[in-house]
Amino acid sequence: MSSTAQHAPSTLDGAEELASSDSLLTAEEVAALLQVTCSWVYAETRRRRIPHLRLGRYVRYRRSALTAWMEDMERSSTRPQASRLR
Repeated sequence: MSSTAQHAPSTLDGAEELASSDSLLTAEEVAALLQVTCSWVYAETRRRRIPHLRLGRYVRYRRSALTAWMEDMERSSTRPQASRLR
């Protein structure tokens, strides 16, 4: 029985670590993370260009989705452009 009690805290620690690495952010927090204005975050959200979650009237941004989105944007900006056919 004591092994169960000892195992529980490590499970909670793992859950807390996962939650902090994949937390939900507000538009203000996203703006600070990306070093842009809140109005830019809201505009990109309306245009569906930035990953977000609608929770009723609230909008939140999953940190892991933003990280993947930024990595994809970075990869696409460094790919060579295909030459146009004439």
